[in-house]
Amino acid sequence: MTITTPADLKAARLRLGWSLRDMARALRLAQIETKGPDRVRDMESGARDISGPVTVCVEAFLTGFRPDGWRDE
Repeated sequence: MTITTPADLKAARLRLGWSLRDMARALRLAQIETKGPDRVRDMESGARDISGPVTVCVEAFLTGFRPDGWRDE
């Protein structure tokens, strides 16, 4: 799956079975607890652009990649 639209990003997150917080944590967004989930929500709604690095990371997550130290919560 290639991430090109806000709908693609949301579909990928749901396919992974992740919450907004999980996606923010996997992307290592700043202030994961407070603003990270909002940033993901904004990308999924089109209110914030989805950066190239985010698309690459999410596409990697879909193939099974997880960041060092990742554990499901």
